[in-house]
This record gives sequence, structure tokens and C-alpha cells, in this order.
Amino acid sequence: MNRLAGLLAAVSFGVACAPSAEPPARPVAAPEPATVELAPPMDRDVLVSQIRRHFESSGQVPADVAMELLELEDAGIGTLQRGVLRLSKDDQEQEFDFLVSVDGRWFLRVSPVDLTVDPIAQVIESITVGPDDPYLGGENAEVTIVEYSDFQCPFCARAEAIVQDEVLKEYGEKVKFVYKQMPIVSIHSWAQPASAIGLCVLKQAGNEAYWKYHREVFASQREVQADTATDQLLAIAGEAGGKLEEVKACFEAEETAEIITATLEEAEDLAVNSTPTFFINGRRLSGAQPLEAFKAVIDPALGNS
Repeated sequence: MNRLAGLLAAVSFGVACAPSAEPPARPVAAPEPATVELAPPMDRDVLVSQIRRHFESSGQVPADVAMELLELEDAGIGTLQRGVLRLSKDDQEQEFDFLVSVDGRWFLRVSPVDLTVDPIAQVIESITVGPDDPYLGGENAEVTIVEYSDFQCPFCARAEAIVQDEVLKEYGEKVKFVYKQMPIVSIHSWAQPASAIGLCVLKQAGNEAYWKYHREVFASQREVQADTATDQLLAIAGEAGGKLEEVKACFEAEETAEIITATLEEAEDLAVNSTPTFFINGRRLSGAQPLEAFKAVIDPALGNS
């Protein structure tokens, strides 16, 4: 997930791993807004200049970041127009939607929400669960918990203990827990090979061997070293029951790379920008939350009072 630091920074409140970002600017008193003389059709260059001034002055976008207006059209919301901006620097780029009043005065970062669309159904439809996604619990359970996680993230390790030792013990076969590979490579050097090797274990030796590998990687998180990570992870794979040579061949041939890429794209479509992030029957739960936070979503879904 290629993000420019400081613009769409994840707010994690100390319970999630996210790509590093600049700290938010200290809020200041808003001055009287200056009138921008933009007569229809809106002057696109002037609009970009005004938006750049806003982001640069607040420290959200550095001066050397290129800004390009990709789209500007009627938003279908009163007198607002919808635009798409692209920010780019070197090999990084990011696009985001915005709304602007037709006179060019009011700029809104909040995306419009279509209240006729069921957001829970939309999330469930966006999540793909298949044989490449390891799971625990009841295969056809009434409640499905999907986690997007990173093996090197310390908050994911904390969440791992909560899920394994509390949530699954509490609900057993009543829930299906699905683990999705979301390595944040910008801050975690061995998260990607950890996920790739784990999926190779799943492919070569099955679900039970995968979960032995999964638990041991989290248990050994502090012992895995960046310069020897691959060898350490392969050793864990062998101890978990994977045939070491086959797992190694699978990893070196990058046989599971496309699975991870697809999951990262899926996470981006769901606006998941930190780990761990859970979806419980389509309802989002972010960070390493306590059992009570899971129960608050799971119990109503199971008809528990």
C-alpha cells in the first residue's frame, strides 16, 4: 500500500501498527476565509494552487510533492463539484477524492456517503474468503471474524493472544476466524517473507500445520532477526510439519506472492490502513481490542442478550 506520509495517516491510539507518518499539525485558530475569485467554469490551475496552499501551510504535504487534478465534475449534491487529486513524489503516489463548492471557496475532504447502500453488506461483498485463507473455528459458523494482520506487528501479537486465548475459547465453533496476510513492508522488514512462507506451509501441509507455524512465528516475534529472518522462518515452517525443501522451493518461486498482493489490494479497497483490523460479520473493529469489544459485536449476531 503506497501512501504519502502525513496525508492519510492512520490513527491507531496505541493499539495498531501503521505506516509511519508525520505527527499532525497543532490546531490553530481559523482565520477569516479569503474569497477566491473563480468564475464558472472553475479555473483548475487556481483551484490546485489554493488546495496546495492549504496542505502546505498546515504541514500535511511537503513543497516537493507534485499535485495534479485528475477529475472535476458535478457531484450531484447541490452546488458541489467532485474532484480527484493525485499526489506524487519519486515512486510514491496517492489519489483522493474531494468536494468543492462551485465558487471555489469551500473545500471538503469528507467523501459523500450514499445512505441507500448497506455498508455492512458492501464490506462482506468486498471480502473474499477462500482456500488460501487459513481459518479456525466452525467452517459454516454464523459469525465470521476476518483479521488483516502482520506477523511483525507487536499489536498483532497482542491481538493474537486475545483471539486465541479468549475469543476462540469463549465461542469455539460458533465463530469462524479467518486470518488475512497484510505485511506492512515499509516498517516491517520480515513481515512479507513470514506471510509468504506461512502460505507455502498452508499450501504444502494444510491448515493444521499452518496454524502451528502461525502461532510459533508470533511467539518468536522478538527473536527473529532481520538479517537471518528467512532461515529462521523456514526452520519454524519445518518444525510445524511443512516439508522444508518443498516449502523453501515454494517461497523462492514466489508461488504465494499473488495471494498477498490480492489481500493488500482488498485491504486498500476496504480502507484498512493499520494492523490488526478485524471485520466481524462485516463490522469493523480496529486494533488489539479486549474480549469485551469482540463480545459487543459477536453476541448480538448470535442472538445473545
